[in-house]
Amino acid sequence: MAPTLRRSNMHKHVSKVTQWGYELKDGDMRPFAKSWGCTLCDVVSEKPFEHEEEIAIDHSDCESNPCFGCKAKTLQLATGDASGNIIASGTTQKKWDSELEFYRDARAQGVQPEGTNRKAVEKALEASAELNKPYDAGTMPKSEHITKESVAVMKEIGQI
Repeated sequence: MAPTLRRSNMHKHVSKVTQWGYELKDGDMRPFAKSWGCTLCDVVSEKPFEHEEEIAIDHSDCESNPCFGCKAKTLQLATGDASGNIIASGTTQKKWDSELEFYRDARAQGVQPEGTNRKAVEKALEASAELNKPYDAGTMPKSEHITKESVAVMKEIGQI
C-alpha cells in the first residue's frame, strides 16, 4: 500500500539554473543555461519548468538519503555565537583592547586590581584614591570595602 501524501508534501517546481555553458556567437563567448533544477527538490531538467507543475515529494528514503527540504529542516541558526568570538567581532575586539589598555595604565601607576575588566580596575583606582597610595588586591581587603572609615582602621593597625 502506497503512503498517503499530505498537501504539505506537494509543491510546484520553481526553476533555477544548475549548470551554465558557454557558446561562441559572433566572436563572443556567451553564457547559456545548460540545465535547470527545482529550488524545492532535487529534480533536474534540460529546460525551465514551464507550467510549474505540481508534484508529490517522496519522503520514503529521507531517513538514509534526505532531500533538500528535509536537510533544511534540520538547520539550527543561533546568533548568540556570533558575538562571543573576540577575533571575529570588531566591536568586541575593540572593547577587549580598551579594557586591557585601561588595566595596563593602572598597573603602570602601581595599582594591582582584582581583575582585568574595567569595573575591577575602576574600583581599584577609587580605592587608591581613598588610600592615597596604590591599591594592591593581593595584600589589601577587597577594593569595594575601602572607605574612609576602613582606611582609618587600616592606619590604626599599621596595615598602611
